[in-house]
Amino acid sequence: MLSVVRSGLSAASQEISVISNNIANASSLGFKKSSANFSDVYTEMSDSKNASRVGNGVREEAPRRNHSQGSLILTGNALDLGLNGQGMFILDTSERLGELSYTRNGAINIREDGKLVNADGISYLDINAQEITLPFRAINEDGTEEALSEVKVTAEGFLRATYGIDNYIEITQIGLARFADETQLRAIGDNIFTATPESGQATIGAGKDLGFGKINSGSLEASNTDITAELTLLIRAQQAFNGSAKMMQADADVTRRLIDS
Repeated sequence: MLSVVRSGLSAASQEISVISNNIANASSLGFKKSSANFSDVYTEMSDSKNASRVGNGVREEAPRRNHSQGSLILTGNALDLGLNGQGMFILDTSERLGELSYTRNGAINIREDGKLVNADGISYLDINAQEITLPFRAINEDGTEEALSEVKVTAEGFLRATYGIDNYIEITQIGLARFADETQLRAIGDNIFTATPESGQATIGAGKDLGFGKINSGSLEASNTDITAELTLLIRAQQAFNGSAKMMQADADVTRRLIDS
């Protein structure tokens, strides 16, 4: 009996931890919520007449991440890129991690040298796995130099820059990646993921390619966490924890009385 109650306490504690993490990251761009998973444990009881299965608690399993689409928040910034679909942006973390990484956070910053990077200075990559550099100045056909005046990103991910009034240049195409099972990606923090054998290797493509979705310039993807739903689950998990704790206390009281008697 005590082992069953302990498994219930542990399961409820894990669920509270997972839900609390979802709530804490509800405002994080591109965050994907997780859910706690459990399986029932049974003990086979048999006699000469029949056999029955008796509950023996629960077994904790690894939390499962939900990669459903988050809502898009309009920002009006041309280099804020929200994804509508399955694709993920590619980050050049080869020097830091020895491999590339992937994210749904498309809040792009321009470094002093023109590199497009995230908030931590990690470069976004194009469809050819090259760092993306946006020149601040360009030479016109008549040989004059003009400053960058406008930037646009299409649904296909083409980065187009305007210099001066009408000098249009297509810089590159932003790369996207998708996986056979994105729920098996390894989270390394800040809503950044790396591939695993279970997720499969990245398939590289671009916006509006089959299975990659499209890029929405001027918007960012919010977390897919529903605060109301998470709070409801949190209340249920806390009640389960309290119920298991009371059962453990009752078992301890009975044992103490038996010892005292």
